[in-house]
Amino acid sequence: MPYWDEWHYVSFFEKFSQGTLTLSDLFAQQNEYRQFFPNLIFIGLGWLTKWNKRYELLVSFALACLVSFNIYRLGRLTIDGSPARRIMIYFLTNLLIFSPVQYVNWLLGMQIIYFMPIACLTTCLVIAYSQLGARAKFLSCMCLATVSTFSSANGILCWLVLPLLTWPNSRGELPNKRWLMLAWIVGFVVSAALYFNGYQKTLGHPSLSESLIHPVKALGYFLILLGRALEPGDMIFLREQFGTGHKIIAATTGLTVAALFIVSALCIRRDMRLAHRAAGWLMLGTYSIMTAILVTVGRTGFGVEQAFTQRYTTFTLYLPIALVHLLPIILERHVAEGRLAGRKKMLLHVLAGSVVVSHLLIYPLNIRQVSAFSKRLSQGKACLLLINVIEEDCLTKVFPSVEYLKLAANSLDGLSFLRPGLIKSSRVQDIAAAGAQNPEYYGSLDSVIQTGEDVYTASGWAVLPQRGDAADAILLTYDRA
Repeated sequence: MPYWDEWHYVSFFEKFSQGTLTLSDLFAQQNEYRQFFPNLIFIGLGWLTKWNKRYELLVSFALACLVSFNIYRLGRLTIDGSPARRIMIYFLTNLLIFSPVQYVNWLLGMQIIYFMPIACLTTCLVIAYSQLGARAKFLSCMCLATVSTFSSANGILCWLVLPLLTWPNSRGELPNKRWLMLAWIVGFVVSAALYFNGYQKTLGHPSLSESLIHPVKALGYFLILLGRALEPGDMIFLREQFGTGHKIIAATTGLTVAALFIVSALCIRRDMRLAHRAAGWLMLGTYSIMTAILVTVGRTGFGVEQAFTQRYTTFTLYLPIALVHLLPIILERHVAEGRLAGRKKMLLHVLAGSVVVSHLLIYPLNIRQVSAFSKRLSQGKACLLLINVIEEDCLTKVFPSVEYLKLAANSLDGLSFLRPGLIKSSRVQDIAAAGAQNPEYYGSLDSVIQTGEDVYTASGWAVLPQRGDAADAILLTYDRA
């Protein structure tokens, strides 16, 4: 079932079915995004599968797997040491990449837009470290940067970080790459011009100057954003999710991660022998930091609490992933020079242990959140089926405007994109006939007790045989005397 902003795609399917869908429709601004390439996926995949949302979730998972593979390849190219250490680094990496802390992005098909930029970026980094010629590298990365730009609001960052890796290693290489770098700059300028042509501020969103007017508030938002993927505050502060204690833990975690990244960058600057191996990881961390800055500028006006939003973790968790690879590279050099021989292992073990321990708290809670959110979607779908018969408050959990939702839902139903279809009749006999089977197979109403004036308590059980799970909704009816 579509959820919230996903309902805006109904007009795309309507136009596509009528043969009136245009490139300008796909390129149009949606919130802050111009998600042209995700729109192609949504329309193509949606039409082939009658908008079975599970396939979009598979695309998100496939993109995450691609990111995991790319980071594995980068690790093989840049990290020395025993296989056991590489396995540990890769384990920590995947603990973050597939973390349930970003459960909203795992369960909503339109969140493909959160996975596409990082998939493009990490693929470009692998290409940059490959043995391909300079022209092939530049051309491939320019194509991927274009896809990234027109996939998500932060996708344009690919243009800003990739040139660092393809920068000439010596002055002798500069003339050979000068025209390629000029083409890169032209590509960036053209992409930016297309992106911002006709750009309009999203209605209902705060002013971009909010972060300048309230810098302390913006700093808190920024640090919480960076620390959100690692901090276990959700488990500690169950009754006070956005309380001061939770904010302090999240901001402290973000400050620690940012400080470690800055220290790592300074160490590499002092020892340029590490630059080539570390460049890719520095760019990966920079991607998360710059994305956090963009989100902070655009969202601070919503309040610091908004920084706890789960969907942003898919952008920011690559800062700790970068650190997981940067620290071994830096410490290897110190060990080779006879420094930190004993302390190196202890430091790495402490940092690795911290990530594992925090996720021992993060994983169980967020897996329960996955289950709760999934049930919420199922209950919303059950409520949606009755939209033509009765109007309930639960409809606003599917989309805030019930009037628009009714039009969109009936349009989807006309395309046979809703399974099961909308209920057309208010007669309970017709509803029961639609799924005729032995009633005892689904459950029973055991008792109805009057507990007050016009108040009754019903008890019983109901199950969905296909899933072996509790029913998403129960329709109670009565005969008028």
